[in-house]
Amino acid sequence: DLQTVGYTCELMKWFKPALTVVNLNDVDGCHSKFTEYLRNLHRADHALGHIWECIQSIPEMAGNTILIAIPECGRNLEHNSIKDADNQWFAYVHSDLNSKRVFGVMAGPGVPSNLQVGTEANPIGLITDGVPTIAEILGGAALKNQVLNSGYLASDTMSLFDRI
Repeated sequence: DLQTVGYTCELMKWFKPALTVVNLNDVDGCHSKFTEYLRNLHRADHALGHIWECIQSIPEMAGNTILIAIPECGRNLEHNSIKDADNQWFAYVHSDLNSKRVFGVMAGPGVPSNLQVGTEANPIGLITDGVPTIAEILGGAALKNQVLNSGYLASDTMSLFDRI
């Protein structure tokens, strides 16, 4: 993942792309090693900070870029029976309806700062919400609505801007 972040920053410096998608593969170890999953989340937080700093160092992108970070899936509501060796914490998989719910973060122009939507007891948002959000950023309401009406997303999918 660190190489991926490094290459991402170099790609952005050279090409200033309108859209960059970064997949940090090494985060997900929650199925059997919850302690390692928490360590990987910590590393991913630092990687995200590095990408944001890189964006701010590129004049064409600073103040003109929205960063969205969401995981590829959520977690089951209940743990499985596997405990990790480090802390004896139970692990989680992603196979029930709760795994459609995810946390996320957005930053950049037009995104309210220090806003929190939803809580652990009342989660708001779906993994599919990223798609119409990106469509709205790149093409406005018309593209967002076209994506939402395509029939390829869960019926309760919304742009994150509509959720806030």
